[in-house]
Amino acid sequence: MEKLPQTVWLERCTHRILEVDGEIAADEARRIARDIKAFERTGVMAPEAAVDFVAAELSRPARGRFERRSRPRN
Repeated sequence: MEKLPQTVWLERCTHRILEVDGEIAADEARRIARDIKAFERTGVMAPEAAVDFVAAELSRPARGRFERRSRPRN
């Protein structure tokens, strides 16, 4: 996958968030998109795949930890 410009990535991510949760405000969706982009794992995914991944993880009954790694990988 080619690397998208950040503005395009955030726009597509925001659009997908609004598709997944039609009750969320656009400003909140943009904030969440920035958070998703900031995470190491989801930031390198396609924006739609990142939203779908987060939605799937958050819908699991026993959620794992979803945070940045404590130390960088080499």
